[in-house]
Amino acid sequence: MEPLKPPKDVLGLGRHLVRELGLEDGVDTLGRWMAHYLAELIDEAANGSTAAKRTKARKEAVAAILKIWHHRTSLLGKAYPLAPYRDVLKGMARLQPGSGLFGYFGHYAENKRDQLAAGLFNNFSRLNIALLLMKVPSSKRSAEMDSTAMEALSDTEKQVFLMLQEWEKFFEPASKDSRPGRKSKRSTGRAKVDLNEIVIQLVDTLTTTLAELRNELQETAQQNASTE
Repeated sequence: MEPLKPPKDVLGLGRHLVRELGLEDGVDTLGRWMAHYLAELIDEAANGSTAAKRTKARKEAVAAILKIWHHRTSLLGKAYPLAPYRDVLKGMARLQPGSGLFGYFGHYAENKRDQLAAGLFNNFSRLNIALLLMKVPSSKRSAEMDSTAMEALSDTEKQVFLMLQEWEKFFEPASKDSRPGRKSKRSTGRAKVDLNEIVIQLVDTLTTTLAELRNELQETAQQNASTE
């Protein structure tokens, strides 16, 4: 993991950790203890009876927060902003539409078989990505992330998170007549994407393309047989 610059509002990040680690049902006993410990330090840093106690508590709180944040990828719940997308990121790394051998064929197809193969690759990729995204609860996909947690992410993590917020681009049509992800005429503004509907459209498109590929292969086989 790349080195992090200490966030401007370390105590704000600590309050985010307290809120997420303390309220998340899936957090274990250690996580709840950390949340309680951080809450006490943050409270002492703000309300300690003397300046010396407040300063000491602040230093201890900052050290504890940064130490916990260093291991942020193992935190449960929404304490780590990218946590809900772990499985999605693994899948996207392998399934990005337009990549790979058949992505090349799509641009330089010498025959209909290669053209159909490129369409299958891209739409299968989109189908798998859509199914992966459906594993992420819609509330976690659409919810605004705590600003202090976002500010504390590395530059790479911020870029990844922003990319995930623009995940609709994975459903842009691969060709002019591709139905899935087709942009409709609508008013300006970001409409909520129905992943279930997109998956259904992709399945329909793939079914049609597979049937076309089958016919193409059968015709080719018949032509080859007739010339022998």
